[in-house]
Amino acid sequence: MADNRNASLGDMLRSILVIGVLVLGLAAVGYWFQVKPDNTVEAVDYVTAAEEARGDAAFDVLAPSSLPNGWKATTVRYESGDRGQWHLGVLTDQDEYIGLEQTGIGTQRAIQRFAPKTEATGKATVGGQSWQVRQSSRGENTLVREDGDTTIIVTGTADLATIKDYAETLRAG
Repeated sequence: MADNRNASLGDMLRSILVIGVLVLGLAAVGYWFQVKPDNTVEAVDYVTAAEEARGDAAFDVLAPSSLPNGWKATTVRYESGDRGQWHLGVLTDQDEYIGLEQTGIGTQRAIQRFAPKTEATGKATVGGQSWQVRQSSRGENTLVREDGDTTIIVTGTADLATIKDYAETLRAG
């Protein structure tokens, strides 16, 4: 009887080993032949949107005249009115996000809405304008300035130098 038990235990171990090898083989084949999709974020026509917003806005709508190679605009939104808002979101060639926000809701509310959990860390002159520099513990970098009744925020996951370079390209028309 001892032989039957050992044979059954041996058969079970061999079966587990065979099944394990098959599972690992299938996993390897699946990994080898997996399809990795390209970045599926679609680009939007921000130039036309900016032109249309400029015809209606109570403030100077900012946008770059063009984006660097490999960058793409991914979101654009305009809300009219005295407290209107202009938003332009872009992805850099390194897949870092930068968002431009222009709004008439006041600076503190704009910071709370578009750059929450950031702390003021200094000032910077960018494009001849003085900006407040803000950073978050998550590595987000933000520039903030007021232009009359409009607050302008440039924020994102890109490094501060890239955000400054982007802010320098912003034009009102």
